[in-house]
Amino acid sequence: MLRHKVISRFQKKPGHLVMNHFAGMKARIFQGSPSGKRKTPEIPGGRDPKEAVLEAVLFLADEPVPAKKIASVCGFATAAETRKVLRGLQKKYIQEQSAFRAEEVAGGIQLFSAPELHPWIARVHARPLEVEMSSAMKETLSVVAYRQPITRADIEKIRGVNTSDVLRGLLEKNLIRICGRENSLGRPVLYGTTRKFLHFYGLKTLRELPRYEELSKAASREMSETFPENEQN
Repeated sequence: MLRHKVISRFQKKPGHLVMNHFAGMKARIFQGSPSGKRKTPEIPGGRDPKEAVLEAVLFLADEPVPAKKIASVCGFATAAETRKVLRGLQKKYIQEQSAFRAEEVAGGIQLFSAPELHPWIARVHARPLEVEMSSAMKETLSVVAYRQPITRADIEKIRGVNTSDVLRGLLEKNLIRICGRENSLGRPVLYGTTRKFLHFYGLKTLRELPRYEELSKAASREMSETFPENEQN
């Protein structure tokens, strides 16, 4: 019901006006009562009014929306309240076995399909070609992600090959960026990852990158599953 109304409301509305519309909804949804307390109208569909507004904003967003911005346009007191409402919405998605998930990623909040539905969604919505990467790109991106900020020379020491073209490709895809210059001879540029990198890999921050120990264990499990006869020898 809610999504149907939202789609009807915005099917002819330019995307850049959507957030302005929700900013205007504050006066209608959170109206001050004579006692000075906020009133929230009943909204059909099993959602708390605040959860319904948050869900609608996330439904219309093409990229992660910062919690502080959501608080501003939805009339929440702080970003902390946004996250509190988000947790309530997340619980309902799980309880309802919903096809959707709302998660914090790349410095914001975004609505996703449930991971278990990926095989079906991939049939009709493949990832954009712009993020398809060669093995060389993936290796170089891994080096940048774990060693940033890092110079091209240091990347090439680790990989043992020239990386000029690969770095250029990653820059064009907006997965890495030039984040400064090293204070050394020639002042070479330093590379780091972008917000798009976090978004693409579903990371909230760089701290969520898998640690070496986790990768080592995963690699060992994969090897044992691929070559089980080695364990018997």
